[in-house]
Amino acid sequence: MKQTMYFFTIVFFVVVSVATSQSKNTTPSLCSSNEETGGITPQEYRQRRRTVTAKMESGSVAVFCASNPGSRNGDVDYRFRQNDNFLYLTGCNEPNSVLILSPDGIRVDSTTVAEELFFIRDQQASWSGALLGQEGAKRILGFGEKDRHSEVFAIEKLKEILPHVLQSKKSIYFSPALPEFLFDPISGLKFVAVREIRKALAEKYPDLTVKNSGPLLNDLRAVKSSAEIGLLQRAIDATVTGFMEAAKCCMPGMMEYELQAVIEYWFTRMGCEFYGFPSIVGSGPNALSIHYDANRRKMNSGELVVMDIGAETHGYSADLTRTIPVSGSYSVPQREIYELVLNAQASAMKEVRPGIPMNEPGKKAWVVLGDGLLKLGIIKERDEVKKYCPHGISHFIGLDVHDVSTTEKLAPGMIFTMEPGLYIPDSSACDKKYWGIGIRIEDDVLVTEHGCRVLTESAPRTADDIETLMAQRGDARGKNKR
Repeated sequence: MKQTMYFFTIVFFVVVSVATSQSKNTTPSLCSSNEETGGITPQEYRQRRRTVTAKMESGSVAVFCASNPGSRNGDVDYRFRQNDNFLYLTGCNEPNSVLILSPDGIRVDSTTVAEELFFIRDQQASWSGALLGQEGAKRILGFGEKDRHSEVFAIEKLKEILPHVLQSKKSIYFSPALPEFLFDPISGLKFVAVREIRKALAEKYPDLTVKNSGPLLNDLRAVKSSAEIGLLQRAIDATVTGFMEAAKCCMPGMMEYELQAVIEYWFTRMGCEFYGFPSIVGSGPNALSIHYDANRRKMNSGELVVMDIGAETHGYSADLTRTIPVSGSYSVPQREIYELVLNAQASAMKEVRPGIPMNEPGKKAWVVLGDGLLKLGIIKERDEVKKYCPHGISHFIGLDVHDVSTTEKLAPGMIFTMEPGLYIPDSSACDKKYWGIGIRIEDDVLVTEHGCRVLTESAPRTADDIETLMAQRGDARGKNKR
């Protein structure tokens, strides 16, 4: 019971504790112009908040919290990464900040009623550099416009204002910026953040209904604005460059992490702050492990290497996969499987258009994969295809590499991946020449008014084009030759 109450107390104060949390973490700050938000204007952020507010029920309030700095080990933090929904609504890339929205207004004092309140640390020199501050929140992020009922406060004011806000409302939309699930193997205690927060809020505010804030934003985030498409294209361009430079460097005897180093060097050199997910560089048997990311193996002649990579800029992540021959040339069996996967992807892309279910193009890919595997004698029944392609064909990308959406149909402005793959383990019931082949091809696709546009088009995709690319000399080869 004491352990349960310990976790319970932590979660109960998850919002208010933001006001006093301080850290010397590496925090990117926004302090000069709209370029600091990747070109997304204050007007666009304001429109997003108005759209969310319009979807809320009367008598409700929505609270969105910045991420907390994450502890890596000891007194060392991970580099700060903002909560997706908070970043989407504010553009603020600092911790210790809170946004509150209400369609009916929030009474701050006897004379002030606002539809949105933004709490942020005061501008001051920190261990990480200058902070945005209240003036920066107004100038760069567009908060504090009196005619739009927007107010900005120091974060310390949150403890004073928030209880009065919650006492005056019927419901709250809130999703904590915490890990969803924690488990202590010693005590056996299982901690589900949302469940415990609901309990804590129900005890303190028994008349307050707690709702998930995700549905307010998921469909909005699924359709990208022109500014968001531009940010994703910047991340994609860095990703494509990283892939191409790594492919030109690849040769037998190199370590997987050497290719990773080339890839992520180009992410950074082209201005991207992060990778969107740990880079996957899997050679030989590792090419058959879909989410392998140890990247510690030496690559050998005759093997394939799968590179599933994505740079991230201003929170938006690319996602590109190519499978290349370590020695620079595909074997005949490798090329057969490669061409099959490529044909499946191309056939699926032809199906993309507004109004169809998101999984419809993937169904076409499954048909092509099944036909090809039957023709090659790798399977005997069509339903065996999922033995060799165990993952889905598509997912949305954006502020998450597996981005959110509740919509069932495609619409212009949506961006999603097209990534068929085939993985044929040793001892499979087929000709041994196909054993150990793992191939995945992934591209990022923008839905347009009449079809689609491949945003990763500049990345060589055919087997011939990849072999031509690899014939060029890359910086990481030194004096070695194939």
